[in-house]
Amino acid sequence: MSVAHLESQSQITAETFRPLYDAQSAYFKTGITRTYEFRRTQLKKLESIIRENESQIAAALYKDLRKHPQEAYMTETGAVLEEIKVQLRNLKAWMRPKTVTSSIFLFPAHSYIVPDPLGTVLVISPWNYPILLTLRVVAGAIAAGNTLIIKPSELSPNTSELMASILNEAFPKEYLHVLLGEGATVLPGLLEHFHFDHVMYTGSTSVGKKIMAMAAKQLSPVTLELGGKSPCVVEPDANLKIAAKRIVWGKLINAGQSCVAPDYILVHESIKTVFIETLIKEIERGFGTNPQKSSSYARIINQKRFNQLLTYLQEGTIVYGGQYDASDLYIAPTILENIHPDAGIMKDELFGPLLPVFTYKDKQEALDFIDRNPYPLAFYLFTSSTTTERYFMERLRFGGGAVNETILQLANSALPYGGVGYSGHGRYLGKYSFDTFTHYKGIVKRATWFEPFFRHAPFHPMKTKLWRFLLGRK
Repeated sequence: MSVAHLESQSQITAETFRPLYDAQSAYFKTGITRTYEFRRTQLKKLESIIRENESQIAAALYKDLRKHPQEAYMTETGAVLEEIKVQLRNLKAWMRPKTVTSSIFLFPAHSYIVPDPLGTVLVISPWNYPILLTLRVVAGAIAAGNTLIIKPSELSPNTSELMASILNEAFPKEYLHVLLGEGATVLPGLLEHFHFDHVMYTGSTSVGKKIMAMAAKQLSPVTLELGGKSPCVVEPDANLKIAAKRIVWGKLINAGQSCVAPDYILVHESIKTVFIETLIKEIERGFGTNPQKSSSYARIINQKRFNQLLTYLQEGTIVYGGQYDASDLYIAPTILENIHPDAGIMKDELFGPLLPVFTYKDKQEALDFIDRNPYPLAFYLFTSSTTTERYFMERLRFGGGAVNETILQLANSALPYGGVGYSGHGRYLGKYSFDTFTHYKGIVKRATWFEPFFRHAPFHPMKTKLWRFLLGRK
């Protein structure tokens, strides 16, 4: 049975995957993936594959999400190429063993840390940025010297099938292989029966809980990149025009289907009216008065998601937008207010072009409101005051974020990307990806020309005094 076409199988057992899993385990044990030359070659190959298939990738993303070619490059292929460049530039340095200090009681000794590949990695990626959130992770796992099994989302079929085609053709399956199929069918057969040296899952919190539970059966370590209600606070001293531009961009890129999109706005009550007017002007500047006709505006992924977003439209007063077309999976950029804080739109991650707006009187009120949905994946603050910046940054728990910007924290590979609490755990990008997919072996090497007599039995008060001097000294 071919593992390349598992989507046609209604019953998938652990034995379906055993040949692939065993082949990757055996390949890793040969040691070939450990060398710098091998890792560099595979990263360069991945880079070439992306460049050679850029037009096909853009076409697949258009079919799945109606992404404009610029958006496809800006938020998917280009960002992956940038990540590969970072991995290539730093790989040799990251791979080197690192000497560390040794305590005096270890004398004479030399201590060092050896970066070691984990083994076989499972990457489970989502539909909303199917290239970005698959291949940036893959680049890090390749750089760290692992073999990979990749399970992209079935909800973005054109892009997932393209990835399977180009990657499975370029790489031997014992090293890297893409599996297609329904996640609910494929993943239990993998996670519940095979130990993976690391599992990377990006997606919803509800599915993340299931992934973690299944992986626990084999003690497979898991990184979860989830989501949550990511707030955007706009202070009275903010540059309102710039704030509107950057919030609209961050909210409406991919029609709001981003895990780090601003989920709702908290604007100071003194500037609410003027700021909403500024938001509307920016929406129309970018997408016209009828965004359905704009080639720059994406579509909702499927009918199920579309129907869910329509229910949210009923939970507040539509200030702007609200139009929709089921036949086109189109929902207009929509601003809402007068929403009850306990409404469904404020409990679920939106993943759509709906933007609830709330007001606050003071900073503590804003903090209290955000705390109703704690541990957001992202937090955005617009202010010109460093004092205000420190106030919020020191008091809020969130995965990552930006001041006077949205989403672009993900563009910097020098920053860790990951959640906290309900928005996930673990981190990746740049060196953080290398660290996630690497085991650091700590090693002590001691000379043999000296052996302290007070180490060994029989123990004696004098020996105890010597240890008290060496350990825990003030």
